[in-house]
Amino acid sequence: YTTFNDLYRICLVLKIFIALSTYNRKKITSLCLENLKNIIDNDGSTLLSIYDDASTTYDEKLLKKYSENVLRFRVNGGIERSRARAVRDFEHIYKNFDLFYMTDNDTIHDPTFLQTLRTIYETSSKNEQEKLPIGLFNSIFHNQPENIIHDNDLISIRKTCPGVSQCFNRSMISRIVKFIDENPVYETLYGFDYYWPASLGVPFLQTKTSYLEHFARDKNEKGLHSSFSDNPMDDFDRDRALSPTSYLKKIRKDVINKILED
Repeated sequence: YTTFNDLYRICLVLKIFIALSTYNRKKITSLCLENLKNIIDNDGSTLLSIYDDASTTYDEKLLKKYSENVLRFRVNGGIERSRARAVRDFEHIYKNFDLFYMTDNDTIHDPTFLQTLRTIYETSSKNEQEKLPIGLFNSIFHNQPENIIHDNDLISIRKTCPGVSQCFNRSMISRIVKFIDENPVYETLYGFDYYWPASLGVPFLQTKTSYLEHFARDKNEKGLHSSFSDNPMDDFDRDRALSPTSYLKKIRKDVINKILED
C-alpha cells in the first residue's frame, strides 16, 4: 500500500463521534462548522456534537444550523469542562459509536479525514488491545525529536499529540473517564491535552501529513493558542500545519481572508 486511500478499501465503516468545543470567535467557528457539515457522512456513521462554553458572540441558533446535537453551557467554565462532558457523554450516552474524535472551533479539516481515521485505526493492529490513539495534526509544537519515538514516510509514533485532533476508541475513553473521575484536579490544569491521554500509558499514532489546519483566532479575538502578538498573521503561522494536504494548502489563503474581512 502506498497511501491511506489504498488501505481504506479494505476497512469496515466505523461509527465516529465528533466532539467539537466552541467558544466565541464567530468567523472561524462558522467556517469550521461549514467545513465539517460538508464532510460528515450522511449515512449515520458520523455524529457531530457541539459543546459550547457559553459563547457571547453567537447563540444556539447559529450552532444548530450545523448539528441538532448542541449542548450550550449557561456559564463559561473553560474548555476542560467541555471536554470532560464530551468524553462522559460518549461513555454513557452515545454507546453505539466506535471512535471518539475531538477537535476545536478554530480548525479546518481535509475532506478525507474521516476516511483516514478509519483506515489507520482498522489497519494499525489486528489486536484490539494493542490499538493506539490517533492524531491527524502534525504541528511544530509536537515535532521535537524527543517527542518522536519512531517514524516513517506516512506515520510516526509520538509521546504526545495536539489536543485539536485526538481520536480514541471506546476502551480508551472508558479509561480516561475513570482517570478523571478519580483525579478531578485534572478536569482543569489543561488536563485533556496531556494528562488524560498520558493516563493510557501508550503513545499516539500521528500522521506525517496534516489532515487539518489550525488558525487559533479570529481577526479581533484571540484564542487559547494565540501568541502575545497583536498581528493575526503571527498567530496563523505560529501553530500552522506541517505537511498539510493539497486541499488545505489550496484553501488556507481564502480562510485567512474570510477571517480578516470586515
